[in-house]
Parts: sequence; structure tokens; C-alpha cells
Amino acid sequence: MNEQKICTIVLTGETPSKKNSRINTRSGRSFPNARYVKWHNDAVAQICKQQMTGKVLSIGNDEQVKLSVTFYHGDLKRRDSDNQLSSILDTLVDAGVLVDDNWRIIPQKEIFDLFDKGNPRCEIVIETIE
Repeated sequence: MNEQKICTIVLTGETPSKKNSRINTRSGRSFPNARYVKWHNDAVAQICKQQMTGKVLSIGNDEQVKLSVTFYHGDLKRRDSDNQLSSILDTLVDAGVLVDDNWRIIPQKEIFDLFDKGNPRCEIVIETIE
């Protein structure tokens, strides 16, 4: 029997929604805004720093994982967690944790939202599925 692998990644700050953080041009093209790009680059750097400790998994095409994402919101503003999850998934792919974020690799996803005044963050737990 194979051993189940688990890792936890913590990203500081409030996770912006990539979908709702876009700039649309007259030509019909769409780009993420500067706030999202800054968050994304910082999140990738945070993941890479955590990868250097050897505690972050690298998931390939032949593996499946369960993803549990907990957003700790630092204030009580309304947010769309499923759009925030898309930001997290794209960041995990760009940081090399996941080869892709399609359903065959991540068939199970959980999202939790909690309040932690003044301490926004996102905790991502990745468990391999045997």
C-alpha cells in the first residue's frame, strides 16, 4: 500500500479574484490588473520559498490530489471564494506545484471561509489520492 503524501502551503494576505481583477481594453483583450499581478508574483515567491524546505509536493499528470483551501479573511467584506480558488489554482500551476489544474488531477476540492481580523491568509492542504 502506498503512503499518502500531505503538504500544507500558507500564503499571507487576502487572495484576490483573478476573474474580477481584470482590465478590459477597447480591442477586446483582457489583462489582470496590477494588484492581482503583484499578489500572484508574491504568492509564487512564497510557494517557492516553502518548496525549498522540501515540504511542498510536486504533482504530475499521473497523480491525483484532494485540495482543501481555507481562506482566512482579515475583514468582513463580501468575497467570491470560488473565484479566489481559481487564483490559487493558477498560482499553484505557475509555481510548479501542479502540472495542471484540471479535474483529472484535482477531482476533489474543498473551500472554507473563516474570519481572522487583521490576519488574512490562505492555507492550502494537498493530499495525494491513492
